[in-house]
Amino acid sequence: MLGQSVGLSREEIAAMAAPAELETFDATDRLVLRYSEGLTRDNRVDDAMYAELSERFSKDELVELCLTIGLAAMVNRFHATFLTDLDEATDEAVGDVAFCPIGR
Repeated sequence: MLGQSVGLSREEIAAMAAPAELETFDATDRLVLRYSEGLTRDNRVDDAMYAELSERFSKDELVELCLTIGLAAMVNRFHATFLTDLDEATDEAVGDVAFCPIGR
């Protein structure tokens, strides 16, 4: 899984829906997760969120973060539309993990 490939533990992946509950996520991690969820669900960033993001990230970093979230959302929409099968390597890595959002 992508998260594991960049060093996230299974516990961290499972906690992404409620990041405040896991101590290994710092304030920046929590901010990025809140931004990702808001941008994906609401397709909008209010002034307060933008101010909070701009305190932590440069304009170039914000552009990269927005593009990364947007690309992930686009890929997820393709998988949801075409019910993409998991490749063998991903299937083996995911196994029967209950919290994994990738369906079989």
